[in-house]
Amino acid sequence: MTVLVTGARGNIGSRVVARLDAAGQRVRASGRDVGTMSVPDGVETVELDLTAADGFEDAVKGVDAVFLYATRGSAAPFLNAAREAGVRHVVFLSSPASYEAAEFRGPIGRIHRAAEQAVAESGLDHTVLYPSWLATNARLDWGAAIRAGEPVELPYPAAQCVPIHPDDAAEAAVELLLHDTHRSRMQILTGPESLRLDEAVATVGAVLGRSIPVREISREDALARREAWMRPEILESLLDSAAASVGRPAPLTNTVERITGRPARPLREWVVENRAGFDRETDLPL
Repeated sequence: MTVLVTGARGNIGSRVVARLDAAGQRVRASGRDVGTMSVPDGVETVELDLTAADGFEDAVKGVDAVFLYATRGSAAPFLNAAREAGVRHVVFLSSPASYEAAEFRGPIGRIHRAAEQAVAESGLDHTVLYPSWLATNARLDWGAAIRAGEPVELPYPAAQCVPIHPDDAAEAAVELLLHDTHRSRMQILTGPESLRLDEAVATVGAVLGRSIPVREISREDALARREAWMRPEILESLLDSAAASVGRPAPLTNTVERITGRPARPLREWVVENRAGFDRETDLPL
C-alpha cells in the first residue's frame, strides 16, 4: 500500500515516515517545501499545501491511506481530492484541546474542531488521534533554562499533565494506517502516569543527576514574557488549561498498549534518550 504523510517534517509526522519506511511500506512524504525535508533514502517526496484550492493530483494519486495534521486554513479541497482518488482511510492528528473544558472554546480548540469537522464532512473513513502532552514539550519549554543552569519558571507548577513519548503516538498512528483492527472514530493516547509539571521537571533532573529548581511566576509575568511568535490568545488558552489542571489528575488511557501491544513509555525513558538536549555543555536546536 501507499501512505501519504502530510507534515512529514513535524514531530510526529517525521516519525510516522520513518516507521512506515522501516516496515517496508511505500511512503509519500509531503510538505510545503520538500527542499528542507529530510527523509530516509528511497522515500518519495511531494510538495503539498493542504490549504490550497487545487493541485493535489500528484500527492494523492495511488494513495491508500493518509496521515493528516490540523491546519488553520480549510483542507476541504484536499480531502475531496483524496476521496476522489480512492483513499480508504485517514488518520487525523488532533489535540485534546478540541474537547477539554478549559480549551475547546479557545483558539487551539477551535482550530482543531474545525479541522475535525472538515474530515468528517469529507465522507472519508477516518480515525482521530488525541495524543496527550508530548514529552518533547519538556525540551521545547524548559531546555534553554536547564542547559543554562537556571530555574524553570512555571506559572502553575502544580498543574498536571500526562507526558506521552512521541514514538508511542507515531507507532499508534502507523498501526492505524496499516491495519483496520483498532480503527474507530477516535483514539485518545496518553502516557502511563499523571505528573505535576514540577514533578516532570524533577524527572529531567533525576536523569541528569542534578536538582533543577522551579520558580513559580504569576500569570501576568507569564503573559509579559510571551515569545513574539506566540499569539496572545494562544498563550491565554494554554494558561487557562494549566490553571484548570492544578490539583486534578490528568486523564489516563491504555490505548497505546491496546493498539501497539506494549505499554506506553514513561517520561523518564524519553529524557534518557534525549538527555543531550538538556546537558549544560550542549547547545542543541529545539
